[in-house]
Amino acid sequence: MSTQIVSLEEFVKQHGGKRAIRRILLANNGMAATKAIMSMRQWAFLTLGSAKDLEFIVMASKDDLEANAEFIRLADAFVEVPAGKNSNNYANVPLICEIAKKQNVDAVWPGWGHASENPALPRTLSEMGITFIGPTAPVMHALGDKIASTILAQAAGVPCIPWNGD
Repeated sequence: MSTQIVSLEEFVKQHGGKRAIRRILLANNGMAATKAIMSMRQWAFLTLGSAKDLEFIVMASKDDLEANAEFIRLADAFVEVPAGKNSNNYANVPLICEIAKKQNVDAVWPGWGHASENPALPRTLSEMGITFIGPTAPVMHALGDKIASTILAQAAGVPCIPWNGD
């Protein structure tokens, strides 16, 4: 059986989407960003026939740049961000949103850790008209509360380790 390669726009339309995501800001570094770029490029190549349908902009601290980090080499562009603790860079929601706007991205992927668990990020990006690749703010808020998320999981029939809230 032969698979017909379609454009990104056609793929989105065929799957009920509203708009194609081409420019993606990765608000993470290291292995998370490396794996994200490689995985999304592989998907684009296998699904659309070209890895060039997606463009990756990464945030990079001075330390990342000095280390010649692989995720920077894999990206199409980088934006230098302040070094130091993650509240200066990868967990800094206002900074991420500012970069997303200036870089005119379609979406932001936060990876794991850093800002990925902060409901302010998807909420603010949504207000800006930028797609957040991850859970919505209400879901993130509910799952960030360990007791509430366990109750939610139990209500959905997910096996859970017994706890004193049963």
